[in-house]
Amino acid sequence: MIEVYGRVLRFVADPTATDFDELAIAVFRHQYESCAPYRAFCDSRNVDVDAVEIWRQVPAVPILAFKWAEISCGPPQRVFQSTGTTEGVDRRSRHSIPDLRLARAAAIGGMRRYLFPDVERMDLVSLIPPVADRPDSSLAQMVAWAAESFGRDGITEAAAGGAPAFDSFCESLRRSERDGAPLAVLTTTGALIHFLEYARTRALVFRLPHGSRLMDTGGFKGSPRSMSRKGLLHAIWRVFAIPGYYAVNEYGMAELSSQYYDSVIRDRFDGRHRPRRLASPPWVRTAIVDPDTRGFAPPGMPGLVCHFDLANAGSAMAVLSEDIGVIDEHGLRLLGRAPRAESRGCSMNVAEWHVS
Repeated sequence: MIEVYGRVLRFVADPTATDFDELAIAVFRHQYESCAPYRAFCDSRNVDVDAVEIWRQVPAVPILAFKWAEISCGPPQRVFQSTGTTEGVDRRSRHSIPDLRLARAAAIGGMRRYLFPDVERMDLVSLIPPVADRPDSSLAQMVAWAAESFGRDGITEAAAGGAPAFDSFCESLRRSERDGAPLAVLTTTGALIHFLEYARTRALVFRLPHGSRLMDTGGFKGSPRSMSRKGLLHAIWRVFAIPGYYAVNEYGMAELSSQYYDSVIRDRFDGRHRPRRLASPPWVRTAIVDPDTRGFAPPGMPGLVCHFDLANAGSAMAVLSEDIGVIDEHGLRLLGRAPRAESRGCSMNVAEWHVS
């Protein structure tokens, strides 16, 4: 086991185990030494490795680079790919992970903190394609890890074979109603919208037991229509009887090992009242980058979201996304995607990363 990976695993298990900055610099130096494309990227920008002393100074890899280079510190145990791109399926982002334990620990730790802080195990049903159908999907793998770690009896897969099976999904909902056992619904936002339309046309409503919860992710890709978050939360209450404080949006990407979640369940568990925001686990830091100056934006100013994820120790800890967001005293809010993100000056020269 590479020593720095063990340190990250211990930090995920106990964030008081060491200082974040100290570990972030150790991860950065490991990546500089072990990942040739990242080392070349830093050298092209005349980065003084010894002068990098805090996490904010770690050079961030533009997310587009994952489409063109093998950003990995060793032979991968697993490769996750993004769902798609305007350049076609052959130019999807590839996240090569040399030690899968890091991604597993981060996924389970994030779910424990923000989705299941109040229960050890419960019944799970998923409208997300299973890992058997999508072995290159980090989301599918996350659901499989959820089944292992939090499922009372595994998980009911209601999306096997490439399409949602709403009959099977409804059976799980009715069973939860009858048994009084709380149910966790894991779904993409697109599949959720499809089901809400399915339920509306059939006048279906469900009254799930208290403590049931819903996690949606992925935005409105593939859905018949978009909705405001407020409208979606209202529909979730009307159809499932799941209140807003048990409805969580997850934000993740193939290029990261960790995920962000709406803080509402965690806030309720901690007895804290604040606006709905995306929260990150202790092994992740977030900064907002001004797309014009490339410097960090002050609190409250929108810009590109930059992630510093210790669980990405085997690839790139610092990743500059193409998402626009803003950070305030309550957390992160996403505002959309940067227009023409790949061609902006804050992105990159593709030739720097192209590997033939």
